This record gives sequence, C-alpha cells and structure tokens, in this order.
Amino acid sequence: MSASSPSPSSPPRFTPWHWLGLAVSVAPLALYAFSSRVKDLELYFNTAHAFLGGATPNQDFRFEYPPYALLWFVPAAWLGGTLKAFVLLFGLQLTLFDAASKWLLLYEGVRRWGHSLRAWVPFAAYSVASWVMSVHYLKRYDLIPATFTLAALVALSRRRDVLAGLALSVGIVTKLYPVVLVPLALALCWRRGSWTSARRLVLGLVLGALPLLPLSAFWPWWGFASFHVARGLQVESLGASLLWGAHLLGQVPDVTWVHAPAAYELHGAAAEWVKGVSRWVWVAGSLASAAVGLWAVRRRTPERVEDLARLALGPLIAFVVLNPVLSPQYLVWLTGAAGLALLSGPRAAPVAVFIAAVMTRGIFAGSTYNTGIGAPHEVLLLVRNGLLLFAGIALVHEAWRSAAGAEQATVSPEARS
Repeated sequence: MSASSPSPSSPPRFTPWHWLGLAVSVAPLALYAFSSRVKDLELYFNTAHAFLGGATPNQDFRFEYPPYALLWFVPAAWLGGTLKAFVLLFGLQLTLFDAASKWLLLYEGVRRWGHSLRAWVPFAAYSVASWVMSVHYLKRYDLIPATFTLAALVALSRRRDVLAGLALSVGIVTKLYPVVLVPLALALCWRRGSWTSARRLVLGLVLGALPLLPLSAFWPWWGFASFHVARGLQVESLGASLLWGAHLLGQVPDVTWVHAPAAYELHGAAAEWVKGVSRWVWVAGSLASAAVGLWAVRRRTPERVEDLARLALGPLIAFVVLNPVLSPQYLVWLTGAAGLALLSGPRAAPVAVFIAAVMTRGIFAGSTYNTGIGAPHEVLLLVRNGLLLFAGIALVHEAWRSAAGAEQATVSPEARS
C-alpha cells in the first residue's frame, strides 16, 4: 500500500465537505424521481398490483424477472396505489440505493487515500455517470442488484464473508447476473481461510436465498428463465451492432429492426445465425474470463478492494458485452466495480467502462431508435461496445499477467536454470 494512504487500522472520517459532496451527487436524482417518465415502471407497477390483488406470477400473469425483483416493487405499489404515486415512490426508493452506492465509493476512497483529492475519483466518476444515465438509472430496477453487488465486493475485501454471501445472494435472486461472481468469491474465501471462510460465505448465500423455499410453495418463480431463453438478438448487443452496421452498408439486406415483447430486436435469417453464435461466444467468454480470475486468485490473493474489483469486472464485462441481450441499463451493473477499480492501478479499463456508460445515453438522443438507428448512432453504438470489449480484454489480460508473474516468482532459481 502506498505511503500516502491512511492506515487500515484508522477508520476513515468524513469531513463536512464529504457529506456535502454526497448530498450534491444524490440531489439531482432525488429530483428526477418526481419526473413523470414511466419507462418500465408501468410494468413493475402492474405486476406488483396484480400480486397484491392475489394473482400468482407465471401462472396468472407473466413475470420475466427473478423473484426478489417483484418483492422490491411491492412496497411502492402498496403505499402508492396509483401508477403516478408508484413512479415517485419507487424513484425515491432507488435514490436511497444510489446514495448507498455513492457512500460506499466515497468511504472506500477516504479509507484508501485519506482526505486527498484522489479519494474523490471513484465517487466523482460514478456520480457523473449516474446523472447522465438517469433515464435508465432511475427508471429501471437494475440499481438495486448493482448496489448489493458493490456491497458484496466491499464486504469480501473486509473479510466479512457472511455479509458478502448474503449481499451476493440477494443480488442474484433479484437480477441473476451476480452469479458470475460466486466462483471468484468462493475461491477467494478458500484461499484466505480454507474451509472456514468459504463456509461463512456459503452460509450467507444460503441465508439470502432461503425465502425461495416458502415462495416455491405457491409461486413457480423459476419460470422467468424460459422467457429469457426465448429472447431474440437485442439491437444493442455486440453481435447485433456489427450486423446492423453491415446492413447499413448494404451487405446484409435481409435484416429487420423489430419491437419485440421485451426489447427491440433484429430479425431475419442472418440475425438468427448471429444470435446462435453469440450465445456460444457469450458462454465461452464468460467461463474463460471467470477461469482466468480463479487462476489469478489461486496464484495471488487480492487483499485490496480495488484488486478484487478488477478481478470481478472481467467476468462481469464478459457477461454483459458478449450477451445476445445488452439492454442499456446493463451498464449500471458495471459502474460500481469500475469505481472501486479507480482507487489505484491502471485506469484505462475502468475509465473505458464509464465512458461507455455515458455514451449509452447518446444512442437514444435524437435517433430513430423505434424504427432503426442511422449511421451516426450506429457508429456511437459500435464505439460503446468496442470500449466495453477493450475493457474486458484488458482486465482479463491484466489478471492473466498477474497470475503468471506470481507463478514465475514461486519457481526457484535452480528450476528456472
């Protein structure tokens, strides 16, 4: 650790400037919660309202999300009663999660760098991204599992394994994607404390998923998976962006931009082929990036939160950028870990993630998104996906080099000769 950073034994203290900065970063989003823009919030309200009325998800109505998602919708629907009130209350609920994420990033910055300006970097980058992404940030629910994932990474770095497992489990049963971090978390706990540490993590995972047992008695919650298996090639995914670019150049005429039930998709024979290839690349790439992370943990245990965040970002980015479905709110999944990664070390990859997140808003601004984007917005989409791909490759390569260097360092001079 750098000599300029505070001692881990000294708990970080916020000055009035830190509290003011936190308030300033949250205030615009608290005000945006009063916006009448609905987006997916109408779907959330309708499903929660039906559930409160006695309807059973995936029997009486389709529910396309993991089960805990609905449970997060219920309080605002119950208190509000109308869609207008729900939009406000759910937006304010998300603002609390936003404040929690920003507090964690600022706290970790102060813990790492004291009261220097460098302590503000993760918090500042995340705050700017949250403002620019507000339409996806506060009009979708992805901020909730993202906050739990960020909390899990911080808890793992502090060796609070039960809490880490609990936060990770709640995130998984809310949005599923944090499942890619479970092998990394188990490997880290095993490396640090053998079976005892890993057992505590598993305990947290089990506690977080325990409510699924009573839910299963009346709610076939696992039905959400079949909906996502049947989804098509979403227009913002890496494969779709390349295919639509070829279409605009006149190379693949048999491609149509269609408003499907859950998103805009590309349809046609070429799109079906790209979707099939994308699924295999997605699975292989996610597994490969996770495997490199596991190898890196086996060779060198990450002790600092930023080192753990960089390892976690590898499989997270692979899961997002190689996915046949890449909705704009998926960038929210990455920005918390990218903020932690800015605490120290190479900055190119996490900065690329933040630039990609900010650029995502531009794909919609002034575009003909409902009928098919034109050349300028297509270039923006390709650059956005390229930045994510670059960040993922850079982080996986960094983990590979770190593991290889640690392995080389363990070889005796006699063996090397």
